[in-house]
Amino acid sequence: MVRHSSLADQLTALRSYVTEPDHEPEPVQTNWTTVPGNDNDPEDVEDLHVERRWRMKPSVEEIMRQVATGDIECNDAGQVVRIGKLHFSDGTQTEAGFKLVMGEPVAARIRMPVGAMLGTKDAEEGQLGGEVDPQHITASNEYFAAAFDVKPRAYKSGGRRKRGRNISHAEAKAMLAEAYANTDMSKVTFTRYPDGLPAGSPKVSENFLGLQKTTCGDRGSTMWQDIVSAKADRKEWFDAVDALKAKDREVLEAAKTARTMRAVGVSMGYTGKTAERRGKRALIAANDNLMAAIDAYAA
Repeated sequence: MVRHSSLADQLTALRSYVTEPDHEPEPVQTNWTTVPGNDNDPEDVEDLHVERRWRMKPSVEEIMRQVATGDIECNDAGQVVRIGKLHFSDGTQTEAGFKLVMGEPVAARIRMPVGAMLGTKDAEEGQLGGEVDPQHITASNEYFAAAFDVKPRAYKSGGRRKRGRNISHAEAKAMLAEAYANTDMSKVTFTRYPDGLPAGSPKVSENFLGLQKTTCGDRGSTMWQDIVSAKADRKEWFDAVDALKAKDREVLEAAKTARTMRAVGVSMGYTGKTAERRGKRALIAANDNLMAAIDAYAA
């Protein structure tokens, strides 16, 4: 026993004793196996690929639009540095990139060659999933509308948001008071909108995650090799426990439900401070004896 290590790290055998299942390993959990069947024919998957969204900035159409403007700027050396909104390097500009240092990519500032277009992007923007069927979305939205007894509403995009002038609380309060003063409340009519569902997304189901059907998290059936190994390990475990003295087994059983070292000592017939001291000593001794028995049967 290492004197200066934490007690929790020392009582590894006790943790195994408390958490060891009291039943045989279950051979079947579902009708699916957990071992993947890697039987794909290379010829079948040769032409398969992942759909990606590839972004080129600026696009070819944008480049041609800027060229058509005829707005060309050159520097003193006669180099073209701008065409419309497109900017080009004169050999002094740098852009963020990577270079290999000892075989590893390292972030660096890369000098752009003369005539290189600046601020371009040519990279994968994201992987695309399967195609969404609009009819499925419509059917799902109608289901939720019927479930909540409301009328289905078509989704409308909010478009680009426009930032207005920031109004302080005092200004808003003054504007509201002015509106009340200039309004004849006897001529005001109130319209109550009917009940509905959130329309911030094309899919109403995204607002009700608890009503969606998701994948199952079961692990599948256990292979027979794992069952045999589990049974062998379980036999070794019980052999190690049976090799303990009755006193050690009583201490370990008491530790299963005890919340303090004193409770372990009380189960042994001690009281007060003596119960705490004796309980700790007996628990450490039982843990060491169990660990020695496990090592003996595992050898």
